[in-house]
Amino acid sequence: SPPTAPAAIAATKPATEPATEPTTEPAPEPAGFWSRPPSAPIGGAWRVAIVGSGPAGFYTADALLKGSKDVRVDIFDRLPAPFGLVRYGVAPDHPEVKNVTERFTGIAASPRVRFAGNVRVGDGTASTVTVEELRGHYDALVLACGAEGDRRLNLPGEELRGVSSAREFVAWYNGHPDFARERWDLSRGETAVIVGQGNVALDVARVLAKRASDIAPTDITCAAVAALEASQIRRVFVVGRRGPLQVISL
Repeated sequence: SPPTAPAAIAATKPATEPATEPTTEPAPEPAGFWSRPPSAPIGGAWRVAIVGSGPAGFYTADALLKGSKDVRVDIFDRLPAPFGLVRYGVAPDHPEVKNVTERFTGIAASPRVRFAGNVRVGDGTASTVTVEELRGHYDALVLACGAEGDRRLNLPGEELRGVSSAREFVAWYNGHPDFARERWDLSRGETAVIVGQGNVALDVARVLAKRASDIAPTDITCAAVAALEASQIRRVFVVGRRGPLQVISL
């Protein structure tokens, strides 16, 4: 299971500290992520915190690095691994889309960029750090995190067993830590209905319709491959408000 401790959040204090004479000067802040930058980069650098390590976060970091050599960027994410939607949202049989992680890896390799995973930013008791704390230690704060919940359609029967969101299904077959223990039984029926005609809807339809042997060579999870091997689904209906010609014209 992924580690639960935040990665490299603050410098570790020594076990014992030598005695010092009393002073009225403020104590220096610890090195590491909590170092407070000057109000202007006089002999220093602007410090920017980015919350979220998906495409929005990395493209923001890239723009900042290209905009000034006096910028240092720290990227935080509540998950242990970076790349967000690219890692957990793109269909596993679309490696040409996931290849953008190579560019993100190059950005992260810059000596002016640091990544800290397992860091939950928020105001609740489960948070690792609050927004106000980050604002107190950086010159700028960028919130580049996406929605973590589903938009309910308020349809009759939406809460019934066997009805789930595409977000949950996609996160499951892509190995998102929040859904790693979920179990999807595709052997209980022959028909699947997908409400929506967007790119995610078509990803789900394609995964359900593919043979397990065809998709197994991708980076889909082993649990998803096993579920597809046992799948009895023979018909997939994609339901939407518009017709195919209207969708294509958009």
